[in-house]
Order: sequence, then structure tokens, then C-alpha cells
Amino acid sequence: MKKIAKGSYGYTANHKKRQAVKTLIFFSLPLALVAVGLLSTNEKINLLAVIGMVGSLPACKELVNLLIFLPRKSMDPSLYNTIHPHVESLVHVYELVLTTYEKNYPIDSMVISGSNLAAYSTRKDLDTKAAENHIRKILKDNGLRQNVKIFTDLKHYLERADALAAKTEKEEIPFTPDERYPQLTREELIMHLMLAISI
Repeated sequence: MKKIAKGSYGYTANHKKRQAVKTLIFFSLPLALVAVGLLSTNEKINLLAVIGMVGSLPACKELVNLLIFLPRKSMDPSLYNTIHPHVESLVHVYELVLTTYEKNYPIDSMVISGSNLAAYSTRKDLDTKAAENHIRKILKDNGLRQNVKIFTDLKHYLERADALAAKTEKEEIPFTPDERYPQLTREELIMHLMLAISI
């Protein structure tokens, strides 16, 4: 199964499938060890059973990852086909779930252009102000300032993306490349940070 990168369309569905397969594989070896230990010694407590139980810890980690993703869905194909022509010339990502200690913010599409970041979520109940503040704080903590606007109205988001794509002059924004990622442009670094705080 081909891996789809985080931030790409179809990532959520692909990740769920890959995670389900990984979880099954990770659990199969410890279970096999426990079964072989029981069959060969006729005792519940044996060396192979202990190794199998300890070996199930990575499998449990994979299971937790799968359970986190189970309720999530990839973007509807018609929504992707509507949005993509408007954002393809910009630095863009899809299917993010921005995480905080308090709550998560699902974002279907995000574009980054110069000093502007615009995002769209199909969740009408999304606390857009809290999500915008969270993004600003993450960027500020990394030495970046950005105008951030999250839309729950698709028409307004597409209008904003079109306006950003129509800009012909590149903004002159002072930027010192991050020493950890010297090859990334300012917009790519912002995208990298958004992917880093997304599950």
C-alpha cells in the first residue's frame, strides 16, 4: 500500500488503512510467541509468554494511533475537486487536525502565501478564533508573524485563496532560515510547523 504524505489529499483514509495493517502485524508476533510458549510448555507463565507480553507494548502504541484516526475521514472528493484549482499555485496542505492540550481543530484545507495563512474547515462549530490564536502562538514561538484567518464558509475561503494566488508581486518579508531546516523557504517552514502540530 503506497504511503500518502501528511498534508496531502487522502492522507487520513490511507493512514487508517496502513495503521490497521501495522497494528495487526505488530500484534501477530507477540500473540504467536504466547501461543508457542503455552503449547510447548503447557504453562501460562513461561519465557516466550513474557517476551510476547513485553513485545505487545509497541503493538499497543500502534493501536492507540489507529483508535485516534478511526473517527476521522478524508475530504470528500467533490470538495477536494472544488478547492484544488484555487490553491494549487500556492503552498497548501489538506486534512490537518491541529492539536492542543485542550482540544483539536480539524482543518480541511490551508494555504500559505507571504504574510497570510488562510484555512477552511467543514466543521461549522469550529471555534475559529481559538484555532487562529493557536496557530499565531505556534508561529510566534518559532519567530514568525502571520495574518491568520480560518473560514467555515467555502465561498469566502475560495475568494481568499484566489486573491492570494492573484498577487503578482512577492512580499518582501525579513526571514532568517531556521538552522534545523535551512533548505525551507519561509512559507515551507510555516507549512512544516503546521504539519508538526497536526496528527
